Amino acid sequence: MNHHSRSMCAGKILAAAGLLALVLTTAAGQEKNYHVQDLKISEIVKDPDNFISEASIDSRRNDVIAVYVRHRGLHHSDDGSIMFLASHDGGQNWDQATHVVAMPQSALWGFTSPACILLKDGTILVFAVANTAVGQKTGSESRFRGGYVARSTDHGKTWTAPQRIDAWPLRVAGPWDNPLEMPDGTLVMAVYGTADSALGVGTYREPSRATLLWSDDKGLNWYAYGTIAYDPSGLRHFYEPSIARTPDGRLVALSRERLGVFGNNPPGGYLYFSESEDGGASWSPYRRTEIWGYPADLVTLKDGSILNVYGHRKDPMSVKVVVSGDGRSWREQNASILYNAPNYDARDLGSSKGVIDSGYRHIGYPSACVLDDGTVLAVFHSFNADRKQIVLMARFRMRKR
Repeated sequence: MNHHSRSMCAGKILAAAGLLALVLTTAAGQEKNYHVQDLKISEIVKDPDNFISEASIDSRRNDVIAVYVRHRGLHHSDDGSIMFLASHDGGQNWDQATHVVAMPQSALWGFTSPACILLKDGTILVFAVANTAVGQKTGSESRFRGGYVARSTDHGKTWTAPQRIDAWPLRVAGPWDNPLEMPDGTLVMAVYGTADSALGVGTYREPSRATLLWSDDKGLNWYAYGTIAYDPSGLRHFYEPSIARTPDGRLVALSRERLGVFGNNPPGGYLYFSESEDGGASWSPYRRTEIWGYPADLVTLKDGSILNVYGHRKDPMSVKVVVSGDGRSWREQNASILYNAPNYDARDLGSSKGVIDSGYRHIGYPSACVLDDGTVLAVFHSFNADRKQIVLMARFRMRKR
């Protein structure tokens, strides 16, 4: 082989090596299209006498509001009071003077799964699912009483009495995700529910559906506006949908699924995508994503991409994040762990360290907001070292690779 041939061969080898390196670099980059940066996790409230769980968060400029469930003692009962608190410095500190009951429990019923929104005019709306109190009725479906809303016009100091959300043809509607305030001032909110309250939520005769509600009077009245996901066969039930708005005006949704006899377990339990190009009136056919976990919470990042913060409620238990550039493509390879739950043994019920019950497996239910500087705040519940249910807040940024 002459020198010229050797040079050509070497050049081809280097070119091939460069191409391989480019392919490998591209593949490596695709493993995580965004990564978590500057992560800090803190406990935002303490309550040694009560479990505290499902929380929601929203922000406008430097004001941040949060709500969470305070249960009836050290037991996860899903029929407690909804507590409110606020921060005036971007969630760095929480003003204890604002720590009040927004939706009080009663002897007969209480609340769970809150959502909230801070409107442009300063009005605060808090939403929650109402359940009949434990001991009043048996069976989770018979406890479900639908969604309620309370409002405050004085920065959370006082609250109206909770009002039931009536949105015909839904007889019961369960909120989970924060509403969106659209550019024209209307509100849209993703809920789940059924058209026949006598059958409960999630029966084969009346499967749970994901539905978009619409309000043109700042949440005083709500109307069913579009069906996000529904399987009339009853095989798939859709719960706890979340929506976000893309820069081009689309609404994108991820809904929790329960599949036949599998329930939330694989092959059930995946998040299902659908989208609307007309403000929520009509939705694309739902399709399964690669993301297993529930429920989802979608927010729009400053670069226009869509962040999903969601619970991974099987071992290893965690809260995870994944970003979609267009809100349509959701890849498992892009998911990252935001928080690892403590690996307590659920069978150790008599531990001297504290209490633990079936709620141990009940972690996550994250809710997120994006501050003006791009910082993401996400609240979720877990257990502390004393095995008591708590609410944590993660502060972080998502960086594109």
